[in-house]
Amino acid sequence: MAGRRIQFSRLLSLCTISIFRGVTSNIDDGVFDETNFNRFDGLYRLSHDQFSQSYNAPLHPVENRFWRSPENLGEVSGVAVEPTGNLVIFHRGDRVWNYDTFNKNAEYQEKYRGPIRDNTVLTLDSETGDIIRGWGNQTFYLPHGIHIDSFGNIWLTDIALHQVFKYSPSGVLQLVLGERFEPGSDVEHFCQPTSVAVLPSGEIVVADGYCNNRLILFDERGNPKYTIGESWITLRIPHSLTILPNQQVCIADRENWRIVCLDVTFSGLNRNLEPPYSIRHQQFGRIFGIASYHGFIYAVNGMTPRNIQIKGFTIDPTNQNVTGFWGPESSSFTTPHAIAVCPYGRALYVSEIGPNKVWKFDLTRFN
Repeated sequence: MAGRRIQFSRLLSLCTISIFRGVTSNIDDGVFDETNFNRFDGLYRLSHDQFSQSYNAPLHPVENRFWRSPENLGEVSGVAVEPTGNLVIFHRGDRVWNYDTFNKNAEYQEKYRGPIRDNTVLTLDSETGDIIRGWGNQTFYLPHGIHIDSFGNIWLTDIALHQVFKYSPSGVLQLVLGERFEPGSDVEHFCQPTSVAVLPSGEIVVADGYCNNRLILFDERGNPKYTIGESWITLRIPHSLTILPNQQVCIADRENWRIVCLDVTFSGLNRNLEPPYSIRHQQFGRIFGIASYHGFIYAVNGMTPRNIQIKGFTIDPTNQNVTGFWGPESSSFTTPHAIAVCPYGRALYVSEIGPNKVWKFDLTRFN
């Protein structure tokens, strides 16, 4: 272990770089700070050119009234969609996160209960919501995030275990990152990691979320490359991740009430880095979940002071503006936590924690 730490220290020392703070765009009612935009107009124009012309019109989520969320779920902390289009959810069974769940050192206080007995990973039929299969019983303690990569591998985070897991599409464990029940702030440890995203290159981005307020980039084999934290950008609970077509990673920076997009990869220490940028809106509040399709971001907020309405947002990251609002028509959101988009653009899903349910929205075009 000591040898590994020395190796990691040498690796990180090679990757030490001086990086500037990100540019922040303050958006109110869809109007952003033109001073900042003009300053980096060339940068955004370049990014826009990387999107297909077909991406210019976002799809609009409309509630699917025929969908039925499964009953008797625990807190549905994560949702993701398989390449085939079926939904996969990550739920907490009989576990609830409250003030006594962790001590002041972020150490889990309910290990004595053992792992959750129920299947925590459930695949749902995309048309009906019926449970097709389940697994993950006697494995997890407090589920949080789920991500499915382009090969169908399932990535999970457990905030009690302080670990990240990679499973094959059939549920076979392939990779574990982090130390079991050991919170920490070095590259071998996480502290309540929230979300994972896998870049087309195979590199792994982990939002190390509730305690460390940072991202960690790993290579495709799970070897740490470097940490993205205070020296680059200040985050307050990076809660969810999504990847744009230009390979920028966007973050639901929950307690900063914004979305941050940035390039997390480096081809070398001499690379001319593009600055991160922030997207804000006066109706955002605390952004809990984000997903993307064809260059547009879909986001949901959650309970926020100041009586900000809970809703969904459609966002154009190229122009940094909100292009639409959406939500259920039959009722209303209560406590949204996660969001996922079908890879073929047919549907969008939102999970809630209390009530423990999943909404389905059909993605349509305005006439």
